[in-house]
Amino acid sequence: MMLEENIQTNPLNTYRCKDGDIEYGKKLGEGLSEVYKVTFRDKEYAGKVYEGTELNEVIYELKIAKTIENVEQCVKTYGVLVMDDKLIILMELLKSNGDLYDYISKRQRWTACYQIKNTKQLIPEPKTSYIFYNKEEDIYWCYQLSEKQKMKITLSLVKAVCALHNKNIIHGDLKTNNVILHYMYKKQIIKLIDFGMSYFSDTQDLIDIKYKCGTVGYRAPEQEECKMNYKSDVYSMAVTIIELWTGEIWYEGNSFKECRREVLAGLRKIENNYQCFGSLLRKSLSLDYKRRPTVKRFLDSFIDIIREGPKLLK
Repeated sequence: MMLEENIQTNPLNTYRCKDGDIEYGKKLGEGLSEVYKVTFRDKEYAGKVYEGTELNEVIYELKIAKTIENVEQCVKTYGVLVMDDKLIILMELLKSNGDLYDYISKRQRWTACYQIKNTKQLIPEPKTSYIFYNKEEDIYWCYQLSEKQKMKITLSLVKAVCALHNKNIIHGDLKTNNVILHYMYKKQIIKLIDFGMSYFSDTQDLIDIKYKCGTVGYRAPEQEECKMNYKSDVYSMAVTIIELWTGEIWYEGNSFKECRREVLAGLRKIENNYQCFGSLLRKSLSLDYKRRPTVKRFLDSFIDIIREGPKLLK
């Protein structure tokens, strides 16, 4: 893999090195490639490891990284290490307790409730209507993340996607695993990660893509047909928000239709409590991308919901 021959197309620092020049730490994540905590020249990074990857795909990802280097809500990329059998993209090592999936799943977000025999009463009494029954444990679990925190994270997420779209980039794989709650100066901010499926686009129309990108359960219907649009991100963002609000996370359904049933079941739980907010999410999940709001329109509508408070939420 002769990345040096293409150095003029690479917008970031490139280093030729050997595997022994790098110290590997714990694995931070995996998907199409694996990400490790790595140390190079006495500095720590998140290292995304590519083996047997098409050179043009890596160059494309690096160009996207350069475009978003000043976007606070996106993980930063510093350079690429080139070896004989692989290359490693050096990225910002985020200070966090994990991704949004980990955040939702933490034990302190949930309270165990038990059903009194021969009654429908649960003890302790659930504080929210987001309740899930675990048949194996014979326990009802109540999701208790506060409404204030849900709104704060939702607002940060939508602003992050809006900032990305302002750079003419479609993320292509928005999901709870690709949203990091990063801590900076004792402040929690959203960081979007994993731009391996991202695309530049200068049109509001659908664009053709090489692969059926995105993750099952999150990707929009047009992505099933190897097409994508800025509003494909809106669909995936809405699914992610539904998970945040209901606590219910799913993975790898057998089909788009099966996954969509689960998505809409979660949406109905929100609509039962917050009609206006639920309506916004339902529009964002339209099968016709033209009927979905832009992320900017979603942001404006959600800010109106926050300002009006209970009047619009209910």
